[in-house]
This record gives sequence, structure tokens and C-alpha cells, in this order.
Amino acid sequence: MRNDKKNVSREHKKRLREIKRLRNRLRGYAEYVLDIIEDLDDKKDPVDQVLEKFKNLSEDERHVLPIRILSDGEKVYVEKIISFLESSPPEHINMFKDFLMKELSRRRMLKRDVEKILSEIDKFLEEFDVYIPFHILDYDKKCFEKDKCLFLFKVEIGSKRYLDEYYGSLDDLIEIFREAVRKEAVEIYRLIEKAEKMRRIFMKRLRGLKDFLEEIESHVYENAIFSVLGDRLARPRSWRNLSDNIIQALNMGLEKIGGLESMRWDIKKMRNGAIVYGSNPKLWPDFYEWLVESIKMNNNLVVILRSFRKEIDETTKLPVKEIRGYITFIQEGSLRYIQLSAEELLEAYTRDPETGERIKPEPSVIYCGPGEEKI
Repeated sequence: MRNDKKNVSREHKKRLREIKRLRNRLRGYAEYVLDIIEDLDDKKDPVDQVLEKFKNLSEDERHVLPIRILSDGEKVYVEKIISFLESSPPEHINMFKDFLMKELSRRRMLKRDVEKILSEIDKFLEEFDVYIPFHILDYDKKCFEKDKCLFLFKVEIGSKRYLDEYYGSLDDLIEIFREAVRKEAVEIYRLIEKAEKMRRIFMKRLRGLKDFLEEIESHVYENAIFSVLGDRLARPRSWRNLSDNIIQALNMGLEKIGGLESMRWDIKKMRNGAIVYGSNPKLWPDFYEWLVESIKMNNNLVVILRSFRKEIDETTKLPVKEIRGYITFIQEGSLRYIQLSAEELLEAYTRDPETGERIKPEPSVIYCGPGEEKI
């Protein structure tokens, strides 16, 4: 009798372990699904939606589909989810559905929090006449009582990143972010002043730089992207201890295309009229030295300016974008540039570089040449 009880106890514990493993597995499946499709239609069956969307993804060769490793080492991928949904017993499907809906509800709650934080901080940022970056990179919370939660977050404020946690209310957390913005504003003003000093220094070192930058900046309405292509580009001062492999892996803006190098800089025009180059404020003072060095290292550079207008395209719902192209070179010690015509830009952007075949123009784009020349 005693042995029978031991056997029953062992079987019971084994069964509990199996159930725990199954629950962890299906919870991981649900998280993987929502990492890919993000949201579901409440009016339709969630499992049917997942199966349909994952089948479409599996058949679309353009998508590189991610793989997730669960805590027990199991690899999860799109085809495995499809197989699970098509062949598992109803009780497993129902358990997966429960985890899916709970995780979806949790993510929607976090999304509402993030939207509230961004809305409140955006209003607060209007008090400043300069651009102070504020980005939520990661956000989670665990609530233990009403209006009291443990917040886990990674945010980028100004030139710094904060990885921290806080216990309290969401309103209290927003006030903490406001205070961090106030402190970072001091550093932002310092970096703008330093960038303007470096601008003046390098304008004196290279004749023609002032005219070229004035041409570029006359087409910056609020946000733009400044891309440069050459045989070999300089590296910003703050990157010089980093290998190119790390720079590219971190998607910092450097690309290598065949035997050429390309680098992209975000441009921001502030309410006080200041213009800065670089997504990270620490790069703002580095830009002018980098540009002059890159110009001097190459016989000529190709510069593409993408300027975002305030108008929204009715079809794409994206800002209308103007594209301009320039070729820069040094002549008799001065920087010179030639602007490409609108037709030359259109030709370059509507022809496949590998096959030479025509491709459709990018929607909501205006190709611009010198003066008022536009297509």
C-alpha cells in the first residue's frame, strides 16, 4: 500500500512538471506570436487570425522571419506555430488562446501607458525652444496594488540612456521623466553651442563649406536625412575606438556597398532656428569635422538630401518627401558642388541597379533639381 502511494505521488509530480513545461511552452508561443503580429482584431477568433497571418508570412519570401529560443532551449519559428495550431488537441489550443489573450491585454495596457507618457512629455517639451530627444526603448510594469506598480524602463533622454526601475504611480513616473528632461536640457544647450563653434571653425578651414551647408539647410523644413556616399568615409570622433563591424551591427548609420561606403545623418531644425546633424546629440559637434575629412578623403562625394515636408500624402498617410542630389569635390582648395537635375534623380531612383529594368517611383516623393525644378 505504501509503495502504491509513492508511485501515485511520483506520477502526480511528474504530471505537474509536464503541465508546467506545457504552460511555459505555450506562454512562450503566445509571446512570440505577438512579437511578430503585435495586435489582433477583437471581432475575429484569435487562433484563426494567427494561423492565417502566419501562413501568409510563411509564403512571403520577402520577410526574414525571426526565431525565438525558449527557456528550455526549444526553438520557436513561424512554421512550428503553424504546425502546433493545425495538429494540437483542443485543450492545448484553448490553453494557448488563454495565454495569447492575457498577453495581448497586458501589451495593450503597456501601449496605453507609453502613449500617455509620450503625450505628456511632448507637451512638456514645447516649453523648450530646442530639440530634446525622448524615446522609450523598453517598458514594462508589475502592479501589486491600485495605482502602485513597479515600473521597469529603458529610456533615451537627451544624450543619455537610463535603465532603471521605479515603484509608484504612472503620474509619478511621468514627473520623474520631466525632471530628467529639465536636467538634460542644460546639456543639450551646451552641445548646440559646441556644435555651432565647430561649424565656425571648419567653415574657416574649408572655403565653400558655408555655401554648401546653406544650400542643404535651405531645404530642411523640420526633419531631413543627409546621406553621403564615397570610396572611403571618415569616422566621427566618438566612433574611433569602435570597429566597423560593431558600428554596422549596432545600425549606427554606416553601410558598405560594394567598394563604397555610405553614412546617414539625421538633420533636425529646432524652433530657435538651430540646425543639428546626428540622431544622438553627442554627435552634433562631430559632424563638421567628419564632413570636411570625408570630402578631403575623396575625389568626389555623392550627397543625397531627403527633406520631410509637413504635408501628409493622402494615399500612403506618410509625410511628403523631397529628394535632392549633389556631387561635391575640391577645386583649387575650395569645396564645389553640382546639383543633379530632377530627371537624373528620377532615373536613378526608378531603375533597378542590378537588372537595369524600370521600377515604380517611390510614392509621396518629389524629385527636385536646381531652383524650382521638380518632378
